[in-house]
Amino acid sequence: MRVLMRVVLVAGVVGGLLWLALHFGLGPERASREARAEVGSAVRGAREALADLDVRAIAEELKETGRVVRRKAARAARQAAEATEDARTTAAITGKIAMDPELSVFAIDVNVTEGRVTLAGRVDSPEGVARAIRLALEEDAVHEVVSTLQVREAR
Repeated sequence: MRVLMRVVLVAGVVGGLLWLALHFGLGPERASREARAEVGSAVRGAREALADLDVRAIAEELKETGRVVRRKAARAARQAAEATEDARTTAAITGKIAMDPELSVFAIDVNVTEGRVTLAGRVDSPEGVARAIRLALEEDAVHEVVSTLQVREAR
């Protein structure tokens, strides 16, 4: 009976924390917003690259500089794919931290750029630092983790 009560209590606490995280714009929802912004930026870049093929603009550039330089839109598509992958990885790591009973999703900030994870915030012990790093390294898209996590002073 005690075990069942503990399971129900832990499930309630975790559910409440996840609700708070999503309700107040933390965790996977924030990562999703950031991903949409990065993808939008990459799409705008691709559109600008296509618009940049205006014959008059090319003639003007050739006249002014003696050369014309244009880059393929594939670069913008690659940047959009990387931004989406980074956002997915951020959401996955944030979710793992939220589900870990020894870590707090509210105390740890996760940032992923091109597979490089940065963890910032506070944990209760050096073991908490190791635990957060281990959770991040479990993701396939992660190739490096940089932790600036600080250990809270014992009171």
